[in-house]
Amino acid sequence: MSAVLDLDRLTATAAQAAAVAARELLRRRGTRVAVRTKEGDAPVSDADLAAEHHALAILRAYTPEYGIVSEESDPVGPGDGRPTWIVDPLDGTTNYLRGLPDYAVALALVVEGRTLLSLIRLPESGTVFRAAAGQGAYRDGVPLRLPAAPPGGRPLVGTGFGTDGVVRGSQRSVADRLLNAGFEIREPGSASTGLCRVASGAYDGYLEFGIGVWDTVPGALLVAEAGGVVTGWGGGPFTPRLGHLVAAAPAVHGELVEAGGPCPPVAAPGGAA
Repeated sequence: MSAVLDLDRLTATAAQAAAVAARELLRRRGTRVAVRTKEGDAPVSDADLAAEHHALAILRAYTPEYGIVSEESDPVGPGDGRPTWIVDPLDGTTNYLRGLPDYAVALALVVEGRTLLSLIRLPESGTVFRAAAGQGAYRDGVPLRLPAAPPGGRPLVGTGFGTDGVVRGSQRSVADRLLNAGFEIREPGSASTGLCRVASGAYDGYLEFGIGVWDTVPGALLVAEAGGVVTGWGGGPFTPRLGHLVAAAPAVHGELVEAGGPCPPVAAPGGAA
């Protein structure tokens, strides 16, 4: 199936879907936005839903035969083997609502269990990160390639802190281990943003657990195609539905896996990739 797909056309479709979602988010920026909480006490706003509506309209118009897993409207997906879009219309809702720039629109296409393309748009800057399997990773059309060795000083890694109390307790333990192992830590508030920073060399790595396929799949391909190493927690295979990943520059990945310690038994919030 994947051999006959036109990845250039599909990447253009993803770019259009991300662009219309980003425009909707920027249009609503600074306005009064209704917010509610969903399972796990995570916020979802009218802006999330509106951006998702516009993105999915594009995907359904150009690829009507494809399935969709989208964080807000269909977090489970078709499960019937079709090529499937993974969509996060607003990764970083709290940042968005607080006026912080670190939020993203993220998409990926999964075919027969393999991620073939991904695209992440940062609405505030208009920067677009994209990758296709075996074809490299790019930021605004410029190829990305991680350096053989990170810059001097302590390695800098990103992580996230969920809204669920059980998850947050375990994440505090991980943060302590990272600090004790000599890492500097940043919390971007958006896994997609953090993974873009790994792919571009701004972070040496990113790790998180208890998150959905829409949080991990787009950025994981980006890091891998930029020359990074992407695994599950503990260094095993990256399995999106398990809800955890460690993505890092090759020189840092092993040390980061070791510092992360055992992965707590925390379920991912959904997704079928």
